[in-house]
Amino acid sequence: MASQESRRITAADVARASGVSRATVSYVLNDTPGQTIPESTRQRVQQAADELGYVPSIHARALASRSTGIVVIDSSTIPPGALVAGATRSLSRGLVDRGYVPVVNQYTGADEAGEVLVTLAQRLQPVAVVALGGLDPALTALLEQAGVERIVAPSPGDDPASERIGELAEVQIAYLADRGHRRVVYVTPAEPELAALAELRLAGARGAAAAHDVSLTAIPLHEQEHLADELARLHADGATAVAAYNDEVAVGVLGAAARAGVDVPGALAVIGIDDLPLARRTHPQLTTVSQSDGAAQLEIVDVDAVLAGRTAILPHPRPRVVVRGSA
Repeated sequence: MASQESRRITAADVARASGVSRATVSYVLNDTPGQTIPESTRQRVQQAADELGYVPSIHARALASRSTGIVVIDSSTIPPGALVAGATRSLSRGLVDRGYVPVVNQYTGADEAGEVLVTLAQRLQPVAVVALGGLDPALTALLEQAGVERIVAPSPGDDPASERIGELAEVQIAYLADRGHRRVVYVTPAEPELAALAELRLAGARGAAAAHDVSLTAIPLHEQEHLADELARLHADGATAVAAYNDEVAVGVLGAAARAGVDVPGALAVIGIDDLPLARRTHPQLTTVSQSDGAAQLEIVDVDAVLAGRTAILPHPRPRVVVRGSA
């Protein structure tokens, strides 16, 4: 673990040393108007900051002094998952440490994502919008019209989140093909708001199927009884594996297979995506594709660099298959 001298002192360190909350430290160090804080508390916070050698971010201070201090973290254009959740938590923590107020705008469906984000910008007047996925140029223009001066997003040609949508399905199909499966069923989610993302992932699966000489049949996630009948019919027709849009869809497939009397993995292999905790709680345990390469959890070490657009928000680790009992 790095010593305190070898890392940047944060507002959280000052809060611990002075025995107050991070919010109080932020109010004192940023001289936030409208806050009633006893002078003795102010002096204690300032003394702790001086003793620790706390150096406030010039960039943060410039932004905070001009407006609300709110930063919108936008993941409305990419599907949820462990990687996105980890990046959001780390970025939020880093922003709070520097006196910002993070507001998270999560996935809402392609048709509504831009409208919700613009509404947030108009009502909250954030100092910045940090997008984990790509933003359409027209949407960026609307955010600028709403008064957002700093918009950080992957460039159109460098959006790892968009690339990963289809790539994960490619890994699923390649894994199944390597194990001899030549008739695969791809099960899409039932939620209409996921339709656009499901099409992107299905396109990745179809491309991989063509490359590996695999016949691919796509069906939606039906109600259990209907899905059970569909799986039984497709299995009787020669299908030996199912690639699911994500782990939650895969769990539905496992239940339908059990209802249909189709043994998993003996007669039908099932693989998901995301490596959610529930993947280890199914029977059999779910084989899945993880978005992590097994490295340590993402840590945002320089929020200023993120806000300035000098560092990637989401890493692009190599997807890996987590082999368990279902495939």
